[in-house]
Amino acid sequence: MRKFLWITSSLIFLFLAGILWFMVSKGVFQPNSPQASAKRIGVVSLTAVDNRTFEGFKEGMTKLGYVDQQSVRYLVDAPSGTTAAARARLSALLAEGVDALLVSSTPVTQIAKELTAKQPIPIIFAPVNDPVAAGIVPSLREPGGNLTGIRLPVGDKLRLQWLHDLAPQARTVLVPYTLTDQSARTSLQQLREVAAVLNMQLLELPLGEADSLASSAARLPPADAIFLPRDSRIEAGIADWLSYARAQRLPLSAPSLLQVEQGALYSYGFMHREIGKQAARLMDQVLRGVSPGQLPVEAAENFLGINLVAAAAIGLSIPDVVIRQASLVIRPPSQ
Repeated sequence: MRKFLWITSSLIFLFLAGILWFMVSKGVFQPNSPQASAKRIGVVSLTAVDNRTFEGFKEGMTKLGYVDQQSVRYLVDAPSGTTAAARARLSALLAEGVDALLVSSTPVTQIAKELTAKQPIPIIFAPVNDPVAAGIVPSLREPGGNLTGIRLPVGDKLRLQWLHDLAPQARTVLVPYTLTDQSARTSLQQLREVAAVLNMQLLELPLGEADSLASSAARLPPADAIFLPRDSRIEAGIADWLSYARAQRLPLSAPSLLQVEQGALYSYGFMHREIGKQAARLMDQVLRGVSPGQLPVEAAENFLGINLVAAAAIGLSIPDVVIRQASLVIRPPSQ
């Protein structure tokens, strides 16, 4: 009897395996087919500043077990560049059909929220400076709706304090910002609160979406330092601001450590790649069925980064006690 059952079970197994092989060979069933099973994630950013955010996101998703083109597909294009282009890209993704969106910057997140009001697919933002002030979520703890993500930690006040400590001679500080960017306005509000205490004068320079450093050069007032707010468009023009700062021998403060690597004097700010990894953990929960509105908005972490090459170029000496506090130090090749 046992022999009979064993032979019967073996025959059934071989029969089913044969059927499965036939279906796979004919393309009827493809267990790893991205068209059949992969989650489709639309990715939209405003500028190339957030390329590293997406790199960190992909790295985080891989560590969580998602295989590109098998269990997940990223529908990603070049950075939009303008809010109009971002709106068009988001509209195209929604028409095409995606399971979730990963969006970077305050303006893109605001557009994504607007466009999904009647089509509430999950949205993870990474990052947004202040999602409550920008009208993206009503509460950090209970965002509700179809959005959650990573906010930037409060840090611009402390970053201005670091400028005061690193370059105590700086009294007038140029702050260029995009007039329509709520993130930049949030930064400015924080700076205004502490500038008077530090005996600093903010030279605020509002710019339109079409403005650049070159087109605004005639309006630049004399300054002792440059402070770039959390503003995607301003950050995207970092190369021009670095060139201007070097030519004028001015200390340049930037929002993220990426810009310190590119040549800014210092930053007390975030790491794009780490923000991407945080966003991946939220996306994983969303793809498993958790509503974004039930996931509290997470805060990124601030790090101090100092570029000693940039300091030497403008004749600025950085004390060792400050250097030891930095998470990132860019040193001259000889060091």
